[in-house]
Amino acid sequence: MSEFTDRLLLLIIAIVGLGSLIVAWIGGFVVAGMSGMTETIGLAVLVSLFLIALIGVWHEFNEIDTEEG
Repeated sequence: MSEFTDRLLLLIIAIVGLGSLIVAWIGGFVVAGMSGMTETIGLAVLVSLFLIALIGVWHEFNEIDTEEG
């Protein structure tokens, strides 16, 4: 496997893990405890946290590359 496929595999693992934790598990509490516009805002916040975490993982991958080279 090449370096790109290793990085892609790690990113897929991070997406599944973070998605399960942030969007699915915590989102279940948001849906159960809120209704209407508040529920929509709560889920939007959870999705944005998920995207920020993924950007952080991708940034760390790039930092590892620049430190090695």
